[in-house]
Amino acid sequence: MDTSGIYKKYAGTVLGAALLLALAVFGITYRNEIWAVLTQQDARDAFIAFVHDSGFLGLLAFLGLQVLQVVVAVLPGEPVELMAGLLYGTWGGLALCLLGVGLSSAAVYYCVRAAGARAIDASVLAKYHFLRDEAHVKFFLFLLFFIPGTPKDVLIYLGPFLPVRPHAFFLISTLARIPSVITSTFAGSQFAEGSWDVSLVVFLATGAVAGLCVIFQDRILAGIAALKGKFSLEKHGDL
Repeated sequence: MDTSGIYKKYAGTVLGAALLLALAVFGITYRNEIWAVLTQQDARDAFIAFVHDSGFLGLLAFLGLQVLQVVVAVLPGEPVELMAGLLYGTWGGLALCLLGVGLSSAAVYYCVRAAGARAIDASVLAKYHFLRDEAHVKFFLFLLFFIPGTPKDVLIYLGPFLPVRPHAFFLISTLARIPSVITSTFAGSQFAEGSWDVSLVVFLATGAVAGLCVIFQDRILAGIAALKGKFSLEKHGDL
């Protein structure tokens, strides 16, 4: 029996399940405190002080909060990203947030797949032009994670159903978030430095862009799809 093959097949599922189980225990035990941190300024200030004064333990606590927020997709992510920027600066906060997103995406993906999810058969997707091959799915998946205001944390639960390889899905779902995350970590870092006006402008501008993208997301996706289709036809025509 090839034990190494079995290990490789189930390692992601086991690790993902272990992470989700730990998060479940943590989330249930401290559910009131977590909700307060995400919704109340005084609790948020106390948590920031704890993380700041606790060194590596504080960093792990913050990473746990970030992962939990992504897994429980209904929890607001903006406060966590702002705290990341305030505590670790623009780039440090970005790196920590992306690490949390990567860990949570992998855990959710493998657990959903272990529960029986499989990629939808190609024949079912044939009528949808933009879902006919992996390249098109990757393109639109990147757009959905890139455009502000889309339900990114909910989208990670769809990964196993898409004709995209796991590592490609993790890469896209993590890196495509960089623009939206970095605006929050930058705003948080500016607030920490006392530049309240800059932080407020960035926060309001990001909110405005996100709102417009939510309102017009169908038109945006349709327009980009049409543009991509035009370029594709021109390319094949030249051949």
